[in-house]
Amino acid sequence: MSDLTHTLPVADAHSVGRRVRDLLTRFRGRLTAIVAVHAAATACGLIPPLVLGEIIDRVSSHQQLSLLQSASVIAVALLVGAVLEFTAAKWSFILGERVFSILRMQFLTGLLAMPLRHVERADAGEILSRSTSDMDALQEVTRTGLPETIVGSVTTAMTLGCAFVINPLLALGCLVGFPPIILATRWYVRRAEKAYGDELEARAAVSSQVTESVRGHEVVETLGLEAVRKTSASRAVARAVETASEPIRLEQRAFPVIQVGYHLPLLVVVGWGAWLVRDGSADVGQVAAIALYMRAILSPLDDLIYWFGEAQPARAALARILGVATDPVAAQRAVPKEHAPLRQQEALSVQRLSFGYVDGTSVLHDIDLTVHTGERVCVVGASGAGKTTLALLLAGILTPASGSIRVADPGRSDDSRLDIVLMTQEDHVFGGTVADNLTLVRADASEAAIWHALEAVGADGWVKSMSDVLRTTLGADAHTLTPAQARQLSLARLVLMKPRVLILDEATAGLSEEESKRFATLLPTVLQDTTVIQIAHDLWAAQNSDQVVVMEGGKIVEQGSHADLLSSEGAYTRLWNSWRSASLSPEQPR
Repeated sequence: MSDLTHTLPVADAHSVGRRVRDLLTRFRGRLTAIVAVHAAATACGLIPPLVLGEIIDRVSSHQQLSLLQSASVIAVALLVGAVLEFTAAKWSFILGERVFSILRMQFLTGLLAMPLRHVERADAGEILSRSTSDMDALQEVTRTGLPETIVGSVTTAMTLGCAFVINPLLALGCLVGFPPIILATRWYVRRAEKAYGDELEARAAVSSQVTESVRGHEVVETLGLEAVRKTSASRAVARAVETASEPIRLEQRAFPVIQVGYHLPLLVVVGWGAWLVRDGSADVGQVAAIALYMRAILSPLDDLIYWFGEAQPARAALARILGVATDPVAAQRAVPKEHAPLRQQEALSVQRLSFGYVDGTSVLHDIDLTVHTGERVCVVGASGAGKTTLALLLAGILTPASGSIRVADPGRSDDSRLDIVLMTQEDHVFGGTVADNLTLVRADASEAAIWHALEAVGADGWVKSMSDVLRTTLGADAHTLTPAQARQLSLARLVLMKPRVLILDEATAGLSEEESKRFATLLPTVLQDTTVIQIAHDLWAAQNSDQVVVMEGGKIVEQGSHADLLSSEGAYTRLWNSWRSASLSPEQPR
């Protein structure tokens, strides 16, 4: 067993076969055209051996021969064949690149569609290995292996067919290599899938060990866990070495037999042909032509054998990639909300919503919540009350165990605004310019709209101070933003997105109190048509909310305005008094 404790799904052989058939069907027209052009190029390549065989027969029988005519036919055939081969190869490479890009996007889409808890539970090296080494294994086969496999298959099939047209009896010698090829191939394929799958899994385990040690280096150093981590990594590496040796062992046993299989026909054709010539059943020219054919297909056959070997790790990698892209759990990621007629001015309706991270253990219990269009709702409660879980459910990142989440129908089919957008405490600055980081959510945003968004979150000052302003490149190797600046950039994206419902889960964390309050003050102005649900620990946000929702133990225990809840002397009042005491303490001046 590997050191991986949690892995992402792996597609079974049936699913892989079905997806491959779907891809072949999708590009059936292009594949047909490529095969046809390759066939025409192969036909041109078959002409020179025929002409040479004819020359040998005429010379041996002392018949008249036009060398100029024969040379012209050979030259034209080679020239036309080269042009057709170039065209077919170009189309093949384009098709391979297209197939690889589709698989890559399906993997990314499937990964993003998976429930967050499934992705977070997977070991760090799993996602890294599938998006790097697994993709690399698949990339070479789809980009280069697919075209060369088509060429080899078409060339071999047509060459053998032409050999039987020339002399069927002599061409039987071409088939002697098939039994060892078929037997060795069957033996290899039955064992290769598991061997390469284990190897890729072991590599992922090594990636996990390295990634986790780097990420947690402070904990490792503080607690003196260097020896423990080294031992764990050594086991993973040893496992990787062990699994890597099994595919090599299989290749060492199968490939020599296969190579004997495709070299043997040339020897048999020459020997069998000499016997048939002496017996009068074949001409010398026929033997020469078919022998040249067998010599000509050695290179295509060699390519086929090579890519057949490369296809085995690629097949295992494809199963791992499609395991994410076609994961049945990912299919359940369909956002657990539906457009439905709601009461007038209602933006969101939650009814009897329950959820548990572990089967049988509920975190949220029978949540009922109605939010009106344009309303500002603040959800408060102690840590562990279920606030963030509720936010993830509303955003569709988690799937409820029971209950429903309904959002108002926009009423216009051309309305491209997102229903619900969640902003958490984590920010990500993408490689690219400041403008790139903002326009990725709205590609048609004008420069004026970008500056309006930056001003709304108080980020226009530091952006203008940078050397290239909006064109300043961001990232680890360029300009690095402070945590507060990264947060403001994320908030500016929200201003450009203008979602119907915006959920802020501690979205102003990392900003100063002044910056946080400024954003809260400007929010109703810059997002006038947006309903805002704010998850907050600092209760100053609750003062300016239209509705305050108090959660305890996964339930909503109080709802109402800030003033009404304070006067009720209930759970909210206790939270408010506790927060005010902490805010006014000397250790935490506010």
